[in-house]
Amino acid sequence: MKLRLLVPQVKPLPDGRPTACCYCQSPLLQRHQQVPKALIDTHVRHTQAVRYRCTVCRRTFRHYAQGASRYRQSQRVMALAVLLWTLGLSQRAAALVLAGLEAGIHRSTVLRDIHRAGASLWNRSPMGPVRVLGADETVVGISGHPVFLGFVVDAQTGTTVGVELLVERDSGAFLRWLQPYVERLGVEVLVTDDLLTYKPVVEELGLEHQLCLAHVRKAVTNRLKKVEGWEEEKACIQHLVRELPPSGGIELLRLEQRVQRSPPLRRLVVDLLQRWPSLVCHRRRKGVPATNNRTEQAIGKSKVRFKTVRGFKSVAGALAAVALTQWLYSGATHHNLAELTA
Repeated sequence: MKLRLLVPQVKPLPDGRPTACCYCQSPLLQRHQQVPKALIDTHVRHTQAVRYRCTVCRRTFRHYAQGASRYRQSQRVMALAVLLWTLGLSQRAAALVLAGLEAGIHRSTVLRDIHRAGASLWNRSPMGPVRVLGADETVVGISGHPVFLGFVVDAQTGTTVGVELLVERDSGAFLRWLQPYVERLGVEVLVTDDLLTYKPVVEELGLEHQLCLAHVRKAVTNRLKKVEGWEEEKACIQHLVRELPPSGGIELLRLEQRVQRSPPLRRLVVDLLQRWPSLVCHRRRKGVPATNNRTEQAIGKSKVRFKTVRGFKSVAGALAAVALTQWLYSGATHHNLAELTA
């Protein structure tokens, strides 16, 4: 993986002047005062801020130089602190690296920068229409307890659409989780693993459903291993699940009659028969993937960082970690670190 990073620049003096009041948006501004500002940065130690007074609302505000803000640290230091943590350093280690660059900040400041950057990334403008949505869950430790996070991605591009905290894993909770995305993005097809909880959700939302074939084939193989004998019928089931022929539904009906004397095998055939439309949805709908790999790959981007921390102290911290890792490992050709300080 190649990362090309654009680091925010810091200037000692402001460029130009604001075009409108930040409170009432009036363009009638009066230059009021120029004040010095000490800055924690790798190069620039002092900068100037210009105060303006609005002639309409009579309020004053500061106009900062590029790379400076109301915080003591520059946007360059903020972005570097967040980047170092996202790449795998602890908060303390990130603070030590910045101290070596003569821009030392406390590890608690690194934590605040992480939370701000994560919130900034989640608050971006909403995505356009998503026709095929992938959904899956993962476990993360928060305050010493396992908590489920639900990931939603564009199943065609792999772009992460959103992440939610799942208090429960029943159909009602999944419906509350997925319904806003379906209504807002115009979703037509939902791609998931073979968890039975998704079936009532798909029916309630009126979507087409594609089951992850990798999960289904693995589950079928495991169930067949527990059945003794019936080798011909077992081979036929494996063939149907692997090849998904157009006549697969009819062949499963015939098999169901042949395996009446084997309850485990009959239950498996009935399950496959009921799920057959969800196994072949990708054959009917162009652009629908046969597996849920896109969602699992998105989860993997964050899992790499989850495994190197001892859990999170808050939901906000966990969601910030997800936002930052998804942004860093998105596959974009360039990453502008100024996005972390917006």
